Amino acid sequence: MKTLKIYSAIATILIITLSVLLYQSYTKLDTSKETLKQKEIALQQKANLLKETEEVLQQCSDRYYNEITK
Repeated sequence: MKTLKIYSAIATILIITLSVLLYQSYTKLDTSKETLKQKEIALQQKANLLKETEEVLQQCSDRYYNEITK
């Protein structure tokens, strides 16, 4: 009977420990998802800025070559 109580206590401790670890990993997963979303938004903004910069440079280049050929 005593060993049954010991096994029950050990099982309870293990279940609580596993529950806490699972909760922590789930919380970290949510945080990493948010971080990835923020990084994705930042990369999209940088890509848009790069595209705009390339367009402006192309316009400047076109104007320069038009002035040279006159």
